[in-house]
Amino acid sequence: MELCHVEEHTSCFQYSSIDPAIRIVELKESEILQVFSDSNDIYFTINGEIDITSKKIRNKKIKANESILIPLHNPCVITAMTDTIIMVIQLNFNITFCDRLPLELLLELHGKIKKDSGNIGLLEPNQKLTNLVNMIKDYINDGLKCSFFFDIKIHEFLFLIRAYYNKEEVFDFFKPIYSTDFVFSNNIYKNIDNVKTVKELANVLNYSLSGFEKKFKRVFNISPYQWMQEQKAKKIYHEIHCSKKTFTEMAFEYDFSSPAHFNVFCRLHFGKTPGDLRKENMERSSILFT
Repeated sequence: MELCHVEEHTSCFQYSSIDPAIRIVELKESEILQVFSDSNDIYFTINGEIDITSKKIRNKKIKANESILIPLHNPCVITAMTDTIIMVIQLNFNITFCDRLPLELLLELHGKIKKDSGNIGLLEPNQKLTNLVNMIKDYINDGLKCSFFFDIKIHEFLFLIRAYYNKEEVFDFFKPIYSTDFVFSNNIYKNIDNVKTVKELANVLNYSLSGFEKKFKRVFNISPYQWMQEQKAKKIYHEIHCSKKTFTEMAFEYDFSSPAHFNVFCRLHFGKTPGDLRKENMERSSILFT
C-alpha cells in the first residue's frame, strides 16, 4: 500500500531519512556486520539467524523472532548464518515501560547490578512483539519514516515487553545497559526540559562544566551545545507548525535576543524562515482539506 501525500511526509523535518530510530537491515548468508553504536540498540531478527561475537560473548546464535540488546560503545560482530532480515531499534531517550515504571527503577529494585557488564541481553520469541515488528516493517517498506511515529512505536515495543514478559526476563534483557553511561544519558533526558544552557545541565547533574562536556561528548558523540541546539530546533519546528504563537512569542520563550535572531536560527536549522515554514504548512493543509 502506498502512502498518501508522500511529499508531505518526505519534506517534513521529522522524516528520518538519515540514521532513523528504527531501520531494517538485510544481510546475505555469511555477510558480516560490524557494530559499534552511540546508542543502546535492540536487534530483532525478523527471519533468518545470526551469530554475534563481542569481547565477552562468543558465537551467540540469535534465531528468528528473538531480540538482543547491544549496549552503546560495545563493539561486536554480527554474522548472518542464512539470509536474514533484522529490525534495529535505537533507544535514544529516557527508557520507560509506562509512566509508572522507568527502566532505571526496575533495575534498581530488582537486585544489585554489576556495573558495565558488557554482556548482551536476549529475549525469547513472543508473538505480540513479532506482530508489532512485522507491522512496523510494512510501514517502513511503504515509505513511512517519521521520527514522531517511530518514537510512538518504540514506546509501544517497550510497553509490550513490560506486558508480556515477567520481571526476571525484563531485568535480564536490560541489565547489560545499566552502567554509568546509562545513568548519565537517562539523567540528560530527564532534565533537558528544565534547563536552558549547557552549564545549567552540568550543574543539575553535579558536574563541572569541563567534566560534563568531556563525558557528554564520549557518550553522545556530539558536543552538549550542538545536541541541545538540535533538541531546541525540534521543539521550535513543532511549535511553528502546531501552535498559534507569534514568532515574537516564540523568540522570547526560547531565549532569543530578538525575532531577527530567531529567524537566523530557523534558516540555519530548517533552511527557511519561520514565516515560510508556517505558510507552507498552511498551504499544504488547505490542499489536504479541500
